[in-house]
Amino acid sequence: MPSSFRFAKVPIASALTAALGSTLATSGAVAQTEQKARLEEVVVTARKRSESALDIPISVQALGGEMLKDFRLRNVAEIARFVPELTTRDIGAGQTDIIFRGASTGFSYTTQSTTSLYLDEVSLTTQGEQPYVYAVDMARAEALAGPQGTLYGADSQAGTLRMITNAPDPSGFEVIVDGMLRDGSEGEESYDGSVVVNLPLIEDTLTLRVVGYTSKDGGFVDNVFGRTTLDRKAEAIYGRSPSGWGTLDNADVVEDDINDFRVDGFRAALRWDVNENWTATGMYMNQSSDAGSYNFTDDYAGDLATVLYNEEFFDIEYDVASLVIEGDLGFAQLVSATGYYDQSGEFFQDQTTYVRAYAAYYCFEADPSYVYFTAPNGEAVYFGGYCGAPTVEGDFFNAGKQFNGADRFVQELRLSGDSDRLEWIVGGFYEESSAFYEEFFGGVTGNENGRGVTEDLYQDSISLAYAEFFTGPLPDSTVPFYAKQVVDFEQWAVFGELTYNITDKLDVTVGGRYFDRESTFNYNEEALAEGVPDSAPLVGETQSDQEFAPKIGLSYDLTDTSMIYGLRSVGFRPGGVNRFRGVPAFGETYDPDEMINWEVGYKGTIGGNLNVQAAAFLMDWEGYQFSAVDPAVGPCPDGGSIPGVCGQPYQFNVSNAGDASITGITLHFDWGVTDNLTLGLNGTWIEAETDTAVDFEDDGEVDIPKGAKLPNAADVSGSAWATYRFPVNRLKAEGFVHLQWSYSDERLSQIAESPIEDITNSFPQFTMPAYDIGDLSVGLEGSSWEASIFVNNITDERANLGHRNLGGWSQYNAEDGRDHVAPYYTNRPREFGVRVVKRWGGG
Repeated sequence: MPSSFRFAKVPIASALTAALGSTLATSGAVAQTEQKARLEEVVVTARKRSESALDIPISVQALGGEMLKDFRLRNVAEIARFVPELTTRDIGAGQTDIIFRGASTGFSYTTQSTTSLYLDEVSLTTQGEQPYVYAVDMARAEALAGPQGTLYGADSQAGTLRMITNAPDPSGFEVIVDGMLRDGSEGEESYDGSVVVNLPLIEDTLTLRVVGYTSKDGGFVDNVFGRTTLDRKAEAIYGRSPSGWGTLDNADVVEDDINDFRVDGFRAALRWDVNENWTATGMYMNQSSDAGSYNFTDDYAGDLATVLYNEEFFDIEYDVASLVIEGDLGFAQLVSATGYYDQSGEFFQDQTTYVRAYAAYYCFEADPSYVYFTAPNGEAVYFGGYCGAPTVEGDFFNAGKQFNGADRFVQELRLSGDSDRLEWIVGGFYEESSAFYEEFFGGVTGNENGRGVTEDLYQDSISLAYAEFFTGPLPDSTVPFYAKQVVDFEQWAVFGELTYNITDKLDVTVGGRYFDRESTFNYNEEALAEGVPDSAPLVGETQSDQEFAPKIGLSYDLTDTSMIYGLRSVGFRPGGVNRFRGVPAFGETYDPDEMINWEVGYKGTIGGNLNVQAAAFLMDWEGYQFSAVDPAVGPCPDGGSIPGVCGQPYQFNVSNAGDASITGITLHFDWGVTDNLTLGLNGTWIEAETDTAVDFEDDGEVDIPKGAKLPNAADVSGSAWATYRFPVNRLKAEGFVHLQWSYSDERLSQIAESPIEDITNSFPQFTMPAYDIGDLSVGLEGSSWEASIFVNNITDERANLGHRNLGGWSQYNAEDGRDHVAPYYTNRPREFGVRVVKRWGGG
């Protein structure tokens, strides 16, 4: 951004500061505002009917539209800062893993998520993916912690996050323009802009609501100069370090602010009020994002710096469509919800440090009596697949390209009703979905012959010559490894839930969901990509799951404004099919894992101005799914291979590893201290650990000990905020000062113990330090406008949000002073900003 863009020189910021200063200086004591400081009552549909969040006997934290706006929360990762039972692994480029109550055994691209993400009535979670939802024109966000299997089914094993959009409003015309600029000492400038139009087309009959938006998060990580690395593991175990390594550098791709991220999209909803009993609402949304690298930094390269050898990009586009028909049948309310989700992505990622590690382990001159290949220059190598240079000792760069996508069609039909003592809901659900990826891994982007076209450089490599030794000429081969995976799902379910008023104060709720899900896994992996890879055959396998998720709860009204409740609920995550090259030890399929939740809680309003929610829970996680390198990859003592035991191909597979438990307490307070001052405070304490020891290889050596802490699970997390409002009579406006802060305790990067002290360890278990982030905003709000200035990340905190496993702790470059490669994902640095909102029409 030009140096002229500084807030001291921005007219709106200067005017705003002057107005606030003048008001406070002349008033002496701030008069009471006519606009009372208020506690926003959020009506939610967590139980698929409208009711106050304080009336629901489950753990639900709802962030209303005003809170989302005032806190400037634009996405799931930012929302999670103020929902302590919800954590994220935000890696940037629009990709975030969502975790409720610490229910995670580590990142995996082969298993389903434990958490589902909804946009209105459409589930966006497919094969563990949760897309980036830009939170514009939102009515609320509902965080439903704990198993939600009864009403939301599979993928809601540990919780459900629902993003609810503002519906078309037939009451009148309205336009809202919202713009925000941000900048800081680190990185590029950023901006957000949106326009909302609510347009009644036919009075009381047809209403259109359209929102268009654009957003750019400027990059803040620099790709700095660095030479290629050596590897201590290769030196220690194999007694070698390629003599030609450490000489190539990345000078031609050195660049500042490589992790920029831009989002563009629109959403349109059309509401048809057919008559007083029937309404139909159709919605369509399209969003695309373009990103450079992920938000990762490596302290061994410098503050907010990393060393990459290729330029990266991550492009994603998705569409969401839905049709919701609501009708009053007299005896019941009918809802038909149809949804469709389609996503596609293209990624190009630097893989130099990762591929070179395996080249250091396998690409070396070998004993000809063992498995070997004679290279063109007469060298015999142990395994040539990773040899990206024309010689065994040659240096090289690598990158991989991936295409992925998903689609999902869902249909839900439900009836609900109530009488004096009974509330009930029954329904049916059907889903067809699929997910795929196609990966071109380890393409050579540079070697001793220089930079050039990837295909040409690979044709010069020992890797290709090694493959051709076994297969003959491969003139069209471009990369050493190719994989394609297609997974199809089909599911149907029936569900129901009823609440019976035993007395005026005591209610009992019972419910259940039976689902039948079939997944067909099609997979192909080759040691080379020859010709047209789409022609490669896919090998298929099918897995079927049938499960029942029950729920029972009691609630008791202590007063008209408070209750206590007890709950037992169950959630399942579907089983699946493993990759099955060779005969793996983990087996071809894995079963569903089950989460059983026991919970007691309190909800109430005290004194009319203090809302309190508290809950204590115990979640038993039985047969948790865990992704790991299949243990049959190890060599057999006498060579050869034994199915399911040793000598099988290297691959990540999933098993039902063991049991775990999560115990916790959560508290939430909203307090209207005075007519002008409101405070909020929440926090969660959890203990998430394994209950059984796991020995994958059945050799007496424990891989995951009993009592191991689950990864990415902070013992303590929480947030606090305060808003002070006061009149600014001169401008016929209300001023506000808003401060918000969030905290997360330290976490582990992975579940398996792996000491960082071992210099030959490529991926050790890191302890990620605790962090806290605070934001401040000061502004004015009139009847149809708002203007504010703000600072995000006041203390310029560098949070460690998770480690990237494409580097290697065992890699180093002594000449550059890099003792390790240890990239981790981090948050945005401190930024200052200005925001303006203008409304026309509306109520």
